[in-house]
Amino acid sequence: MSVQKQPRPPRKVGRKLMFESATHLRRCIDRYFESCWEEHWEEVKLKDGTIEWVQKFDRKGKPLMRLRQRPTVTGLALYLGTSRAVLLDYEQRDDYFQEVRRAKDMVEYYYENGAVEGTIHPSVAIFGLKNFGWTDKIEVTSHIDTQSLDIEEVREHIKRLRSKKKS
Repeated sequence: MSVQKQPRPPRKVGRKLMFESATHLRRCIDRYFESCWEEHWEEVKLKDGTIEWVQKFDRKGKPLMRLRQRPTVTGLALYLGTSRAVLLDYEQRDDYFQEVRRAKDMVEYYYENGAVEGTIHPSVAIFGLKNFGWTDKIEVTSHIDTQSLDIEEVREHIKRLRSKKKS
């Protein structure tokens, strides 16, 4: 009597994913964008010449925030402990696509907003936005009617145009 070997379960090939789920990746991405902001404090010179730092608040008493560091795709990758290439590889996975796409859209928004506000040098904004598929070229499409006209039709057409011009 021979003993049959049990088939082994298939081995998973490749590295273990850094993010166990899309939700985990989303939380990490959100933390990165939050880390780009800081509370707004202002230096105030008092009458006696001393300097004091005063925190700024909005009308509702909530601390005003200011951009500490402009978000970038590479900055996000470094924050996540990986490379830009690996982060973009996650975009190819159906279950992570939406989260990476959302993060890239947010970075694109910061470039676009900075360009509109003038807080980014124009050449940097142009370069950054071109990486998101923007172009600065003008495309002209023309349609030429290739209908053939005989000489009499051309003369008649010219007469009509001249008579419209006179009136």
